[in-house]
Amino acid sequence: MTLKYNPFAIFRDSRTPAGLYARQKWLGESADRKWQDDFQITVFSLMKGQCGDGSWHHSPLETIRRLFGLHLTVRDLNEDIDRALTWLMAETLHEEALIQAGAPPISSSHLHGLPFTPGQPRTFLFSATLFLSSVFHRTAEALVTRNYEFLAQWVAANEDNTELWSDKSNALRAFIVDPSFAEHSATVSLIYHLGRMQDPSGCWPAPIPFFQTVNALAHSDLPSACDHLAKALQRLPDFQNVDGSWGQTDQEWNTFLMVHALKNKAYL
Repeated sequence: MTLKYNPFAIFRDSRTPAGLYARQKWLGESADRKWQDDFQITVFSLMKGQCGDGSWHHSPLETIRRLFGLHLTVRDLNEDIDRALTWLMAETLHEEALIQAGAPPISSSHLHGLPFTPGQPRTFLFSATLFLSSVFHRTAEALVTRNYEFLAQWVAANEDNTELWSDKSNALRAFIVDPSFAEHSATVSLIYHLGRMQDPSGCWPAPIPFFQTVNALAHSDLPSACDHLAKALQRLPDFQNVDGSWGQTDQEWNTFLMVHALKNKAYL
């Protein structure tokens, strides 16, 4: 794919987890002293304030935020990450979480730098915990497998409910990173319905977010996902800002999602 502007410029000197990932993986800076110093500063900041039980501030949302940042930086499971994930799983992986009355929805301001969609907090916490359990390679545990199955049942039970698409987007994010569920019938169904709702321009109606959805589809090898992704990417150069980024707000994060998607499918 030919882009109009350099999409990597926005990451230069960035100390965010996404920026450090971009500088390491895409700009080849991991051997540079500046990147190494920035990496240490950011990882120290992410680890700072971890409680004895493994959480940060005893908050599932804050613990998810820290763990995702560590996924982009440290990458591998270590003792501190394992302790945090164990606490998070105990707090959020309850089957009743998907059927209880919801609290006020989580807004986009709470999800800055996270690959998730605003929606009902319990469904978000449930899906985000499964996602993190998968990327940190704890999917063989019975607790994780059982709750992935329950999430699949919830998707099947709400297959035609379009009002739940924010929550379904988060469920899709969890499914596509788990090898056992990447081609599960629930995943196939979610991607099929995304195709039905995609308009000729390649976009989706609210509340389905363009950048997160494109990135999610780029993690799937299902033929239908590849078809929807190709359609979404056809106008991507036209959406690019002159500084190489995408979006009107959160440009670095949106650009990270786009470049990661393009790299995943060897478009870039």
